[in-house]
Amino acid sequence: MKFSGISEDTLYLLSENRFNNSKAFYEEHKAQINKGAVHQMRAIVEDLMPVLININPDFILDPVRCVCRVRRDTRFTHDKSLYRANLWLMIRHQKNHLPTPAFWFEFNQFELNWGVGILSTTPAFMEFFRKEIVDKKDNIETACELLEKASLSFDGETYKKDKAVADGIEGKYLPLLYNARQVFFTHTEDSVKLLNQPEKLIDTLSDCFKQSSMFYNLMLDITTSFNSKGE
Repeated sequence: MKFSGISEDTLYLLSENRFNNSKAFYEEHKAQINKGAVHQMRAIVEDLMPVLININPDFILDPVRCVCRVRRDTRFTHDKSLYRANLWLMIRHQKNHLPTPAFWFEFNQFELNWGVGILSTTPAFMEFFRKEIVDKKDNIETACELLEKASLSFDGETYKKDKAVADGIEGKYLPLLYNARQVFFTHTEDSVKLLNQPEKLIDTLSDCFKQSSMFYNLMLDITTSFNSKGE
């Protein structure tokens, strides 16, 4: 196992680095931040590789590309803080062909979050998505049941006017997805204890992603079909 944990001192250092918002402070502590946090997140990617390759052999699994940078890209945000106190990793099969499904894991000083969802939805895609999930109703219901068993809950935005009710869509999970504007299923851990339980964290993420693989592959089929249309 490559991942050996992320300490409370490292979490505090990330927060302190963001608070100082100073290149000088960052450069002084860069080696500590990289060793204690960035390299550990890359190690998580390496430890998850056997599971991820089994889900999709075409995943981008270069740990450097999967893990975000501590230095934030502030070009398109109102928040101009130079550094982040959280770190995340994202697993996807193509970087720039959107929409696309992805797995992720994220931490900050107070909590952990992981899940599966579709990046960069648009109204045109969601219209296509609704038709596809109705056609795949039985598989969607089974896949969502597995997400629930993996302790993942729907965390996307929905339309104010319930499209599922309006269109007579029935089922346990299908109406929720039919009314979605964004498709994310997440689990939030209100503690960072798992960061210092390396084997348990890797096993937890591995089990979750395995349980989520049916849903991921259904979403991959849908996004690939949409992208092939060139809309």
